[in-house]
Amino acid sequence: MTKELKANAAVEQGQNPRIESLKKSWYKFSRNPLSMLGLVVVLAVVFVAVFAPYIVPYPEDAGLTTKIAESFQGPSAIHLAGTDEYGRDVFSRMLIGTRSSLVIGLLVLAISVPLGVILGLVAGYYKGKLISRLIMWVTELFMAIPPLILAMVVCTMFTNGYLFAAIGIAVAWWPWYTRMTYNMVTSLSNELYIVYTELSGVKVLKILLSEMLPNITSSIVTKMSLDMGSIILTASSMSFVGLGVQPPEPSLGAMVSDGIQYLPEFWWLTVMPAIVVVLIVLGFNLLGDGLNDVLSVEEK
Repeated sequence: MTKELKANAAVEQGQNPRIESLKKSWYKFSRNPLSMLGLVVVLAVVFVAVFAPYIVPYPEDAGLTTKIAESFQGPSAIHLAGTDEYGRDVFSRMLIGTRSSLVIGLLVLAISVPLGVILGLVAGYYKGKLISRLIMWVTELFMAIPPLILAMVVCTMFTNGYLFAAIGIAVAWWPWYTRMTYNMVTSLSNELYIVYTELSGVKVLKILLSEMLPNITSSIVTKMSLDMGSIILTASSMSFVGLGVQPPEPSLGAMVSDGIQYLPEFWWLTVMPAIVVVLIVLGFNLLGDGLNDVLSVEEK
């Protein structure tokens, strides 16, 4: 049964098709324990990102605070994840670092998704024409370079910080949205309702935004969720080598990097932030898989 027939059946029964669809989607999503685990982790990350300055036990430790007498203390009831070489609370710094990771991830998606999708829509609709070949040639060129390497190269050209770290990663990320959108649009272009719309004299912009974009939105949303974990991992890798967010502001990647020199005696300096990175990436991946399972069924 097609989506249109399901919608008509719901209307005949006096139901709101959109609400009924959301209820069924939530039911399917909530029945998957891994999807729910991913949702809980992501909500926890968002909560920490928003309220980190107000909930951390030692907010002053996010800066240049030095308490040598408390340095290298192991995990305890007072310092849940121990302290670093300056006596700063590692737990507090991890929560603040989580906020910076999420901000960078959102900035990357805010830049790369609109750019990639717009280029993909144009290239897919005008497949075979010069503008399409040019867009896809540039896309393939960027995709040939490993994202982390490309992001690092771009980031070294600018001043370190949230925005420029996000720009560096976004330069490496938009081609994947262009390629995905291009493939879906070229497939949709052969659908009869698209052909009929074109023959009816509807403007190209309206076809792209009203007919094609709504049909690929679910796939884009799923990819965004899956990519969030990868983007945060990339940002952490950049911080690991000194790019992106700079001291004294904490970042998870920099915390892992700084703690390596103190292994194995002061293991918590590296292990604790590394665990946080793994949990964040795992949470977004599980959420993305759950959304993919639900939305892929809805598209049928």
